[in-house]
Parts: sequence; C-alpha cells; structure tokens
Amino acid sequence: MHKHTIDLLKRLLVATEEERLKWQEVPGKTAFSYLAGEYVVLVDAKQASFRLTDSKGRSLEQADKEALSAADLGTGILAIDAIERICAIARRQALGTDEAIAAVMQHLENLGEVNDEAETEVGNPPAGSSNDEPPFLEELAARVEEGHPAEPEPEPASDLVENKEKSMDNVQYEEALLPGRQDVGAPPPKKKKKRKRSRFSLFGRKKG
Repeated sequence: MHKHTIDLLKRLLVATEEERLKWQEVPGKTAFSYLAGEYVVLVDAKQASFRLTDSKGRSLEQADKEALSAADLGTGILAIDAIERICAIARRQALGTDEAIAAVMQHLENLGEVNDEAETEVGNPPAGSSNDEPPFLEELAARVEEGHPAEPEPEPASDLVENKEKSMDNVQYEEALLPGRQDVGAPPPKKKKKRKRSRFSLFGRKKG
C-alpha cells in the first residue's frame, strides 16, 4: 500500500474519532461514504476494503483485506483495524445512534421527575389539614368531663315551621269536629229577665 494512502487512513481515523467527518450509509450495502469535495471515500468493514473515487466514479485508489492487514499505520495499528474502527463510528453517526440514546436518557430523566412529583403530592397532606380534633369537639368533650351536659342542638328552622303547621292543622281539625263545644265545668250563662214596665204613672193615671 502506498505511503500516501497509509497517511490518508491515519488522518481519516483521527478525524472520525473526533467527529469532524460526516459519514453517510451507502444504500443496500454495508459501506459508508465520505464526500470530500469532488472525491468520495468508501470504507467497508464487512468486505474489509478501502476505495477512493472521483466525481465520475473512477477508482483512484483501493485496498483489499490482504493489503490492509499488511499495512501498519505507524502507531501499532494495522490499516484493517483502522477501517473497522472508522466503519463502527460511521455507522453510529449515519444511524443517529448517539442522538437516539441521548433522547431516551432525557425521556427517562423527565419520567423520573414526574414520578417524584407524584409521590410528593401523595405523601404530603394538603396544606392546612391536621389530624387534631376541631376546637368545638375539644370544647364539647371538656363540658362533658365537667358534668355539664352538652347543649342540644337547635331545631332547624324548617322543622319549626313544619311542627307549627302541624299544630295549626290539629286545632282546626278539632274545631271542625266540635263546633259548639264549651269549656268543661263552666256554668251556663244567666238569662237576663226583662223588667215589666208599670202601666201607671207616678201621678195615679193609667198610661194610655
């Protein structure tokens, strides 16, 4: 393999690891391409191949598995290892794997925040609520302990009106049954006697 090609692979590996290159997936193949002006770089990990073409599709440089396995990039890394590394990074970049992982992680964080808020709302009682008895219940219990009976609750106004109406109906019903009743034990009223007027006047004459 030519030294310029080895130097090119070395630079491609560094730029790919630093995410300075935009690799694209070749449709229907396991290869990935990088467009550099009017030239295209193709790398294929499955076929273990490297190829450089121009805008007309002519192959300017290429290397197969045997050539890549024999070439050393000068850092203890073989050219074939560089191709596999470039393809792995290019595949994640082309498929958007890192973006998908970041989106899922953000979703999980938001889900955790929602669950924490829900648990907080369930665990904390509403503001102003208390387990203590209301003040009027405490006062009522104190009156019972001191020997004072609890005051009866006032009858609702609606019950008073209803009871009054029932009493009036009973009175009217009794008066209808006994229209001429009199109080028991009361003496009958005395009849006034009509005083007869004398037909004689004071002067001894009979009135006409």
